[in-house]
Amino acid sequence: MYRLRQGTGTPVFLLHGFCGSSAGWGALIETLAERFDVIAPDWPGFGRSAGLQPCRSIAQFAGTLIALADELEVERFAVLGHSVGSFVAQQLMVSVPNRVEAAVLYGSGLRMDNTARFESAAQTVERLKAEGAGRTIERVAKTWFVDGERHGGYAECVAAGAGMTEEAGAAAITAAQPHDLSEALRTVQTPTLVIGGERERTFPPALARALADTLPRGNLCILPDCAHAAHLERPGTFNAIVRDFLQRNTAAPRTRAQSPARCGA
Repeated sequence: MYRLRQGTGTPVFLLHGFCGSSAGWGALIETLAERFDVIAPDWPGFGRSAGLQPCRSIAQFAGTLIALADELEVERFAVLGHSVGSFVAQQLMVSVPNRVEAAVLYGSGLRMDNTARFESAAQTVERLKAEGAGRTIERVAKTWFVDGERHGGYAECVAAGAGMTEEAGAAAITAAQPHDLSEALRTVQTPTLVIGGERERTFPPALARALADTLPRGNLCILPDCAHAAHLERPGTFNAIVRDFLQRNTAAPRTRAQSPARCGA
């Protein structure tokens, strides 16, 4: 599985979501690499891992990440997950809590709420199959910015998502639909920052707030005048908040827990 890696220090995995790849993190990698060992993979079926078989469940996404950590001999790490990637981070917090030092759940909620989303998950999959990956990426990325395609980061988002296969995109959305770790997250002790945009159309602020309230060590940050791509709309603010949180909440290694199944072979 392809990954970008930069910096030294506590390992931090950056997990992209639907219509994304490691190329879509903007200046965040460079900012965090000043103090952390930043590892940004392309999920199977996305970006430069487009030739691999996609994951079919959130547990398989998590297993693939743990397999990569083992390959890189990374025992403990922090994780930042965006959108579907945030569900993977939640799975890691539940499945391998002794390996996750701190978590940032970005553009996230406890579950995918089709009544609050800009369109239902079923509609996204249906339109993906009808229009193809390229047009879907262009259409969905518009909803990630308050200013839509007029924002300077829109083209970067579209370029980052360009490697997504239709199969992988549909599999990711389908995998996310049943995700709900509400009860398990109530006992997770991982220091967690939940970040959302004030004008989110994928996981509106009420969903981010419910997620933060469920976590015993959850913190909430809602960024004004931002949608689903706050790291590109307000990069200076976003990157500083994330870096500060991770600096304050990384801890010493503990014993490794059992890993879930992997995919992408």
